[in-house]
Amino acid sequence: MQRIQCLVFDMDGLLVDSEPVARQAWEKVVQQYGRILDDETHSRIVGLRLEETSVLLQARLDIPADPTELARKKEAYLAQLSMEGVPPMPGLDELMAELQLRQVPWGVATSNRRAFVTQVLQQLGLWSTCQSLTTGQDVQRGKPAPDIYLLAAERMAIAPEFCLALEDSVPGAQAARSAGMVTIAIPGPHETVEAFDFVDFVYNSLGDVAGDMDMLLAASPPSS
Repeated sequence: MQRIQCLVFDMDGLLVDSEPVARQAWEKVVQQYGRILDDETHSRIVGLRLEETSVLLQARLDIPADPTELARKKEAYLAQLSMEGVPPMPGLDELMAELQLRQVPWGVATSNRRAFVTQVLQQLGLWSTCQSLTTGQDVQRGKPAPDIYLLAAERMAIAPEFCLALEDSVPGAQAARSAGMVTIAIPGPHETVEAFDFVDFVYNSLGDVAGDMDMLLAASPPSS
């Protein structure tokens, strides 16, 4: 019996392999100030909104510039780097086919900016089938706060407990679980499986999720 009424996806590192492009854009920004974006610092910004990332990098790397300026430069570089498209993650087409077969609506809840997300979804041919888009610009608090997923559920007109969220980062998964959604983690390259011990399901790829779709649509969140 189907219980889940919709899916809500993170985007970066989950739907598309955009993390390398985003990192390259930030590397270009900090290099202007003679700084290097090391792996540890990069791992701290995965899943954060642009505004929060700019503040973190400015403080952590002691960059002599206003975070607003850093954010503006990063957006300019990202637009240039993504012009040729961002590759989809393995299994995306397969999962979307399963959702279409079952007529399950889906939306996106991402920390990224609306213009970039719209560009990516259009490049993937998914813009017309995405029922709802919620970005970091739409909420006061970014992930791991639940705000973005609560708003996504509201826009889908479906209670959070009947939504299935998919995430690749710990802050994002925390946000989805705090919102009361059944949560799937597909750990990104900077995460470990053990870090997601609080989610409902952990998978290796979107293709693996597609293979378990009937079971997942019947899933209920833990009572705790």
